[in-house]
Amino acid sequence: MFKVKDYKIDDLKTLANINKNAFRKDSEKQSFEEFRELTKDFVGKVIVLESEIIGAIFFRKKEIEGEIKIERLFISPKYQNKGLGYFIIARLKEENPSYKIELETHNGNFKTKKFCEKIKREI
Repeated sequence: MFKVKDYKIDDLKTLANINKNAFRKDSEKQSFEEFRELTKDFVGKVIVLESEIIGAIFFRKKEIEGEIKIERLFISPKYQNKGLGYFIIARLKEENPSYKIELETHNGNFKTKKFCEKIKREI
């Protein structure tokens, strides 16, 4: 069973590795230091299967505007295309029902763009 928990700094190294593997074919590969710097100002949630972290979402919460801007979403390649990206975004929406979810892609990856379009229609 998949669970979602709050991100903790102790998860960073594991998440940096998952992030690197999730984007191994893209130009978005980052070193641990780059990943740490990228995520330091974000709020995060991680997806856990049994005791293994398998993905995460990092976002900014705009309290005044009632908006959540998703900055980073990645799932371990072994678990991609199983609905977990949708699962974690839906969970975020459940926790913040009045918030608008903003999700954009910054790369030319067709699968990523298709996913973003689906989320925008359904959430």
